[in-house]
Amino acid sequence: MKLLATLLPTALRHAAIALACLALVPSVAHAQAAAAPERLVVLDWTATAMVRSLGIDPVGVGDADLYRIWVGQPPLSQSTGDVGLRDTPSLEAVASLKPELIIVSPLGAAARSALQRIAPTREVAVYSGTGDPLRHAETELQALAKVVGREAQAQAVVTRADTEFASLRQRLAGAAMPRLLVIQFLDKRFVRVYGPSSLFGGVLQRLGLGNAWHAPTNGWGFALVGVERLAAFTDAEIVVVDPLPSKVTLAPDTDSLWGNLPAVKQGRVKRLAATWPFGDLTAAQRFASLLVDAISGNRAADGGNARF
Repeated sequence: MKLLATLLPTALRHAAIALACLALVPSVAHAQAAAAPERLVVLDWTATAMVRSLGIDPVGVGDADLYRIWVGQPPLSQSTGDVGLRDTPSLEAVASLKPELIIVSPLGAAARSALQRIAPTREVAVYSGTGDPLRHAETELQALAKVVGREAQAQAVVTRADTEFASLRQRLAGAAMPRLLVIQFLDKRFVRVYGPSSLFGGVLQRLGLGNAWHAPTNGWGFALVGVERLAAFTDAEIVVVDPLPSKVTLAPDTDSLWGNLPAVKQGRVKRLAATWPFGDLTAAQRFASLLVDAISGNRAADGGNARF
């Protein structure tokens, strides 16, 4: 009995310590959950595509309806809320969604201080004005994945992109390919032309295709020019990326600047479905796949001729 009395306080102390340790388990789990936010509001479309490629449905997106038109892939779920403009979102709409993390871009830097009073913020910026946007997109994706606990998914996205580019390049192997002018119409008179430092330019390089545009471009990798500037590229094929503004037609005619371009007269124009030109790896893959399908389809129709 005397021995039992001696041991009892020690046993009670051990039991108390064990109970205390058990009590800590929910706190540890809570800390781990807090380190991997799941309710995300994303104001930038490129970051939105990144988040979707990681398998996360954001609870809110800036200009969500326009995302569905200009970006499209990866698609947003129907339940994703629209929180207003990308650069000046509705703070009330953002707060109502109770986000755990708000992702912004340099475009929305002015709103960041107000957003930080709602939830922690993180900036994602693919375009720095230098370097390869595809590599920047890969780096930003992997950095974001660490924050949201999706490192494995990010690596899968990168691996899938590398495999896709290699496969598409192989489809073009062995044929003399034309130089390309990749453009988007702003209206009937002006177009964006994408140079080597753009996302589209990076895709051309990875596919082994030549970019005809080497004149100066802005930090986003494009130049805003009049349609008449394209007339100088007599041997280049023109790739037009949707969406096409109203009142713009790609059919050749004798009255417009566009209709008198050599490539237009000779039928060397291809129109591709909308792809976000300032996007992530998924946008790059989409553009590459659409482009190679267009080229390969035309080569097959022409009996192997590389023209399109």
